[in-house]
Amino acid sequence: MSERDFREDDLREWIISDPKSILGEEFLIIGREVAVQRIGDAIDLLGIDRDGNVVVIELKRGSLQGTVDFQGLKYAAYSSHWDYDKLRDQFEKFRSTNWGRSLYDEETRFTEVLDEFCNEDYTLNQDQRILLVGESIRERLDIVLRWISDRGIDVTVVEFELLADGDRLYLDAEQTIPVPEHTVTDVSPDTSEEPWKDNGRDWHLNERSNEETAELLEEVAESLEDIDQLDGPEWGQKHYLSFKEGRKRRIAIRTKRTLFHVDIYDVSSEGVDTEEIARSVGVAREDVKADDLRGGRPGVRITCRAGQDIDTNALVEIARTLVDSGNA
Repeated sequence: MSERDFREDDLREWIISDPKSILGEEFLIIGREVAVQRIGDAIDLLGIDRDGNVVVIELKRGSLQGTVDFQGLKYAAYSSHWDYDKLRDQFEKFRSTNWGRSLYDEETRFTEVLDEFCNEDYTLNQDQRILLVGESIRERLDIVLRWISDRGIDVTVVEFELLADGDRLYLDAEQTIPVPEHTVTDVSPDTSEEPWKDNGRDWHLNERSNEETAELLEEVAESLEDIDQLDGPEWGQKHYLSFKEGRKRRIAIRTKRTLFHVDIYDVSSEGVDTEEIARSVGVAREDVKADDLRGGRPGVRITCRAGQDIDTNALVEIARTLVDSGNA
């Protein structure tokens, strides 16, 4: 990189714009040059993984050397005490920067981003991870980091090389610590370890649902496609399929074996007649609730059970009205 006059800042911006291409995994980036109290230095990048764990990302334009191992451990130890409020404040600070504005809308809330990005059963900052990125790793440091990794501390090293082909430049990255079970190029949305990413439709209809529920689920999902302002359904999440308006998820259908929940987000409970909704759709009164949904966003949940005579046309009209009311 130095021979091409690239700086560490350039590497940082490349990762912010597309973490998975370089790091081999998607991260929710919530900080750049994050100052740590009582430490006269800053974390290069701060992220969150799909399980809600905090990820400390340290970058070196050249080789990983010196005290970068201690740096990573020190930052991970300090960040282990950061609660939801601390991480939310950090996210909002980052969102107001040029880098944050390139990733998030101005009105995006931290709870929405977490709910959208993380797995269904995530726990925020339950654990911390250290990710070191450099063009190579010195032998002494390699021995230390492998020893740390072997003892259960989540340390990952990604080594990269800048390649040139005429005027084109390519960044080739490879995880070297811990030695991956699959190469980075083998880890893709099609991995058999995550079948919902391979074929989400089949996953939700045949694995998450029984035959009767699947038939109703497919009918409801297809009917909701008629709401013009929404895009979807997107089937590739483990526990739900979703419909989005722009970047924001507005409807999620959370699947279970004998039922599914239709969650309609950003709807105030004020003025919502849950009894009338239940009567119109054809579900029990207790299966319609107006309350805070997952992630603390207000909304309406309609639970549809196998064997019910659901009026999908009524469900779509109610969903359309509620989505519109959330935009008012």
